[in-house]
Amino acid sequence: MRILLVFLMLIASAARADVNTYLNKYSISIHDTVRLTIESTQQGQPQRPDLSILTQDFDLLGNKKITISSFQGNTRQATTRWQVLLRPKKTGQLQIPAFSVNGKLSTPMVLLVTGQASTATTPSPPATPLMQPPVFIETTIDHTEAYAGSQLIYTVKLFHKEPLNKNAALSDPFINQALILPADDVKRSETLVKGQAYFLQERRYVIFPDEPGTHLIEPPLFSGTSLSDQYFETRGSEIEIAILPKANSNSQGYWLPLETLQLEESLDKSTPLEPGSSLIRTLTLTAHGLPAARLPSLSLLKNELADLELLKTELDESFDDQGLVSRRTETIKITVTERGEVTLPPIDIHWWDTYEDRSKIASLPPVILQVNAAPTRLEPPAIATSAKLQEINAPLVPDETTVPALLSAAAHKKESVTHIPLIVFLALVSIISSLGWLYSYHHLRKLKLASIMKRQTVTERLNEKKKQSHFLAEKNTFQALALACQQNNVDISRLRLIEWAQHFWPETFIENAEDISRLANNQTLDFLIIDLEQHLHSHEKSLWQGDLLLQAIETIRKRRLKGKA
Repeated sequence: MRILLVFLMLIASAARADVNTYLNKYSISIHDTVRLTIESTQQGQPQRPDLSILTQDFDLLGNKKITISSFQGNTRQATTRWQVLLRPKKTGQLQIPAFSVNGKLSTPMVLLVTGQASTATTPSPPATPLMQPPVFIETTIDHTEAYAGSQLIYTVKLFHKEPLNKNAALSDPFINQALILPADDVKRSETLVKGQAYFLQERRYVIFPDEPGTHLIEPPLFSGTSLSDQYFETRGSEIEIAILPKANSNSQGYWLPLETLQLEESLDKSTPLEPGSSLIRTLTLTAHGLPAARLPSLSLLKNELADLELLKTELDESFDDQGLVSRRTETIKITVTERGEVTLPPIDIHWWDTYEDRSKIASLPPVILQVNAAPTRLEPPAIATSAKLQEINAPLVPDETTVPALLSAAAHKKESVTHIPLIVFLALVSIISSLGWLYSYHHLRKLKLASIMKRQTVTERLNEKKKQSHFLAEKNTFQALALACQQNNVDISRLRLIEWAQHFWPETFIENAEDISRLANNQTLDFLIIDLEQHLHSHEKSLWQGDLLLQAIETIRKRRLKGKA
């Protein structure tokens, strides 16, 4: 009978293999919390498990959802995890029931809870109409309706009459498919509430919900004891928000719902320009209400009359009274190659003004650079050509007609001049002229070789500087790509991937993801790029995970470093 029972349990376990559950601890006290993980591995969008079946024996303190993508062969597989923080309501053996996800069931589990609930904690005294509770939480939000990806400011206020022990803890708010960032540190003060003195702890959060629809923001939970060792546990009220879909889209694929946007530039063009000279252009985009990783690229690194290099990209974030302030700064080196007018095209950044609820454009006008012709360089007068030297020495060099004439003249003056001294003199003149010509030829050749070596040295130095510039730009763009992948933002990750590839392969023109696949020649990266493109043009952008793409890019970079070593 026991063998049959084991056999039936194995069959049931195999049937439920697609949904697994486990706890981080299987034995706790009544004061502790436990984390339950529900994991589903299957294709398609998984159905959210019903967590209400836990409320009979547990308090639900919070939950979050995690999706992990992976490839097995040519097949993409998605694993979805729900993590739920639980606090038991009673002691004994409490059963974690089976959960159903898309028709598949998990295996029930048992949690052992020890201790006595009656003596372990002292419940907060009930508040009368004339008396405020000793500890309570207020939660507020600046808007209950917003566009997907836009900023919401969420404020938490904890009021307590008595000072708290160090073990007191206040959790963070939670909402599915959203980025939550603390906007500042906890501010502590004292205040009056209906004539009663309270200690106040206040903290702000910025929330960026990405999924359209109606959502509930799970409020923070406070638990801890006062200096009089009285235990308190309370939480704020849930706030319902309505998230609207994107109002518009542009050809570059980004969506910028902002309160304000400012585009600035600085250009160093103090000296006259000529072919081969360089200048630095700095572009700065400052936005209120969006993470820096979601700001788009500013510069177009293509020009027929100039070489453009992205030296570095800096991302910076800070907070003020209006929430998150993000800044993207790009430094570009411009090297002009032709004389005349070099035109840098205008820059247009399309964004959505959430205050006025309309589309706007932040623009920079075109920049026209006047490039003068290179000045004419005269050759040093000390350097003469071989032809000029021959002209100078020609009167002194005897030829076939002058020698007989001189000899004939000498024959007529036999009494004053003899033949031998004249011949010796002419021979000496010829030798001296030949030596002078050889010296000039050798000197000119030496100068020419020195000029060639100098040009080669300058060229190598320029190539090294260009190589170093691409190395720094590749490092900066890779950091931006890593940040986008870690945030699982498929739109920004695609833009950052192309930017990174343009500096990783600077000798090749790269315009889209197909060019990257061709250059990388990596089957794993091909599959990941296909996966990215599919999510980019589907309604399941939130399911995309960037960890595998980031690993593949890191492998390609390490392979190149090993090849150089």
